[in-house]
Amino acid sequence: MKENTSPAPTSRRTTAATHFGACNGTHPPVFAVNPDVDIDDVLMHLTAAVTSAFESNAQLCEMLARPLADVAWATWQSLEVCQALIDALRKEDRCVRAEA
Repeated sequence: MKENTSPAPTSRRTTAATHFGACNGTHPPVFAVNPDVDIDDVLMHLTAAVTSAFESNAQLCEMLARPLADVAWATWQSLEVCQALIDALRKEDRCVRAEA
């Protein structure tokens, strides 16, 4: 078996520039993600955004009757997946920093 001789990454992962808020291309983008933002900062903001969506959707789940409630519950499950993936990334990021 060949030994991995690649140098360990020395820099933290960061964002690339991207724009959003163009309403499906009906106007130029209104918002942007700045380049070179540290991954931990990004994950913190993403956690806040997904938590907000999760809580808003939870209220819908309680208020709606079927069949619309079924759509809200499907969204709940998707948001739960997003939260789990964010948590896993944040845990991995903490492990990588602890090893460095």
